[in-house]
Formats: sequence, C-alpha cells, structure tokens
Amino acid sequence: MLEMARLVGTPRQGIILQTRAGHDVANSQSCEPDATIRARYEGLRRKHFAWLGRKPACGLYNCFGLVWASRRTAIYEESDISKILTDDGYRQLMADSELRPGDVVLYRYPGNTLHAAMVVELKPLVTSTVPWVLSKWGPAFGEDLHALLDVPENFEGCMIEFWTDRPL
Repeated sequence: MLEMARLVGTPRQGIILQTRAGHDVANSQSCEPDATIRARYEGLRRKHFAWLGRKPACGLYNCFGLVWASRRTAIYEESDISKILTDDGYRQLMADSELRPGDVVLYRYPGNTLHAAMVVELKPLVTSTVPWVLSKWGPAFGEDLHALLDVPENFEGCMIEFWTDRPL
C-alpha cells in the first residue's frame, strides 16, 4: 500500500476526518495517476477478467477512504484503521456466511492491513453464496467489483476478516 503512495508522488493535504466518537483520523489526498500508473492498473485488470469496472483510475482516495471516508481522502495508518473499527462500533464476524451488503472485508497480514473492501452483493452459487465486494486497489487505481477471493497475486494467502457495524 505505501509503495503505491511513493510511486504516485507526494500526497496532497488531508481533510478533517473523525471517527463517530470524535477522534481525528490522519489522512491525505492522493495525487492523480500518470500514464504509467494507469497502464499498470489496466495490466492488473487484464489479469482479472471477471472484475467489473466501476470507476477508471483516479487519485484522491485509497481503499480505506473508499470504505470509511466516502471517496474523499486516503487513510494509511494501521492505528487509524484500528481506531475506526473501535470508535465506529465494528465487530468482527466469524464467517463469510454472516456477511451482508455494507459489511467490510479486510485483507491482512499480521500487524498490517493491506486492503479494505465493501460487500455489495451475495451471489448465489449452487449450494452457497459468493460475496462480491467493491475495491480500490491503490490510491491511483480505479474501483472494481469482484468476487471475495479474486484478488491480485500479492494478496493471495493473506488473512481475510469480516467486519460489520450492524447491531447484534
């Protein structure tokens, strides 16, 4: 995640962003992608032919900003992600069978949240359902709808957590 921030240049100033409990969340608005970044994104999309494009490559926000800041800014700090989960009343779900549209999926390695996506649909598949999520794979890439496990190869093998702010 931070590698992409380095590649797209110095982030712009952040905005006032707070949790529901009123605690500040550090953020910065990402730069618009150049031709090289746009080509890199299109190369990624060609590897994932089942992805459905929602929005072309753009700057300003990252996946965390998509999920928690209404596409207005990028959130980078692990401590801020934890703060949002706590302050905004999220609870972890134990299985994907508990997911509903609007819930959040986190792709993690120990101590490092790589990506956040929002559940938009539960598609029936023979005897079960497949969660489809909305993602923005970097601060300068676009938005795509995809199956939960249809992820870039550097995300394969990471832990997947399911979170909701729905009441019990």
